[in-house]
Amino acid sequence: MLARPRRTAIALSLGLSVLLAGCGGGSDGISARDRAAALVDQVRAAVEQAKERNQQESGAVQRSAPAAGRQIRTDTRTAFDYTEYSGTLQDVLASLEAYWAKALPASFGATYSSPSRYVYYRPEEQPGPSCGGQPAPAKNAFYCSDGDFIAWDETGLIIPYYVGAGDFAAAFVLAHEFGHAMQQRLPRKEQLGVLRELQADCFAGAWAASVQDEGYLQPGDLDEATLAVFSARDVPGTAFTDPAAHGTGFERTRAFADGFEDGPPACFPAPSQKWLVGAS
Repeated sequence: MLARPRRTAIALSLGLSVLLAGCGGGSDGISARDRAAALVDQVRAAVEQAKERNQQESGAVQRSAPAAGRQIRTDTRTAFDYTEYSGTLQDVLASLEAYWAKALPASFGATYSSPSRYVYYRPEEQPGPSCGGQPAPAKNAFYCSDGDFIAWDETGLIIPYYVGAGDFAAAFVLAHEFGHAMQQRLPRKEQLGVLRELQADCFAGAWAASVQDEGYLQPGDLDEATLAVFSARDVPGTAFTDPAAHGTGFERTRAFADGFEDGPPACFPAPSQKWLVGAS
């Protein structure tokens, strides 16, 4: 069981580590992005091997209870095993379900229900599931309220995140999309798109704190998650009123930290004046 550190200190140290990570590579001079690119062939070969072993016809991810005592790994930058990768994602989704089944009614008095399904897709092989008549985007993940499901590009997004930035970076992506699913179950919906995105970051932070408290994280996991938050920031100059805006690196990191430090109540309703630097 990992000791529970002071959360304020964590947020400050993570912010610094993310800024440093965003400006250069590791101690060997190779950035996480370069590592991911160098391992593309290895990843695709592992995927092909797994496909031969996998007899399921669909890309549905099966629900399962978290493996007892399994800690989230931190050495995925140098090794990739599809079976371990799949097991990690199943554990993350099971953990998210267990967490929100308690947190949603306890924090907001809302009724919890699990998303209807989880689907991975590989655009280079066949199109992913459509949502509201729109095709599944490549190199992305999304929650679809029309059908109440979560989907992600496996080979273009999640595996590169898992390999290049670490498994908890990939876990953050799923936690963020799960946050969008929880938004649909709340009595009030944020109207501004960027606030919905930041709220999902905040919800992901709240879940991350629960995983930390349960002792399932290893040193470096939170850095991976925060790096994922920061790396998915908007292009500088994006207006917060842009329907596609997700927030600046600072805004997204702060929203994640708020959820981590203070739990779901810090996320709802979304504190626009606190999160949006450019809001008047």
